[in-house]
Amino acid sequence: MELEPAERNPAELRRTAFILVGIMIFGAAFVLYAYVQSSQEKRDPDRPPIVTKISKKLKAQNQDGELFNMFHLLGEVWFVVPVSVTQLQENKYALEMMKVLETRYAENENVHFVLVSVEGVDQGVGPEQLKKAAEELGMTGTRTSWLTTGETDKQRGFIKDVVRLGLVIQREPNDPAGKWKFPSQIALIDRDMHLRQRYDFKEASELQAQAELEVGNNPALKDEKYIDLYLNAYKLLEEKLYANTEYVLAEIKTGTKGE
Repeated sequence: MELEPAERNPAELRRTAFILVGIMIFGAAFVLYAYVQSSQEKRDPDRPPIVTKISKKLKAQNQDGELFNMFHLLGEVWFVVPVSVTQLQENKYALEMMKVLETRYAENENVHFVLVSVEGVDQGVGPEQLKKAAEELGMTGTRTSWLTTGETDKQRGFIKDVVRLGLVIQREPNDPAGKWKFPSQIALIDRDMHLRQRYDFKEASELQAQAELEVGNNPALKDEKYIDLYLNAYKLLEEKLYANTEYVLAEIKTGTKGE
């Protein structure tokens, strides 16, 4: 008996392909999905959540060798990212967006930018190394602070447990990607030291690239519901960040926006 190939239903194949894409990028899509959901709410769609109160402040040195106490940021709005001065590419997505933010809010004295080194003075990263990295990236504004301490563990604890930007992991020796691995995220902190939101532009960029690849391989996916959200993931996350920031800047008290 000869076997005949089964007939393929284009509609079913298209649905199957999109399901597979969804499975592959579900993790990355979670942040974007949360944004879509919040945007559909009628009440304060731009209001970022209140994640936690920052009560533990990091006492450190900045890129000029000056003492820096985060209590000085009370009453200000600020962004914070982890950074490795020995491998700036590890956090390139967050650093690129920090540069954009630094330019966008150049005239707003209430907005500050904080970069916390994943390596301390005990691992050879002091003010001199921070200043060199700041100049290399062109992030030398008067409200931009690159920070280090004498204890690497203290800095990493602040990154992981206080501003919740992830764990610093050491890769295998001679890994071409570099010694350290950590998430490429930005945290938004409000005037009362509340962590309001975190933004992962690496995740959004990878999500968008994957969606573009899948649509390129199967143009019929363009007709699928919500596909534009995947194809514009980076832009949507950037717009969310701006909207959240403007909301926080306009707050008269935590969670309540002024007129």
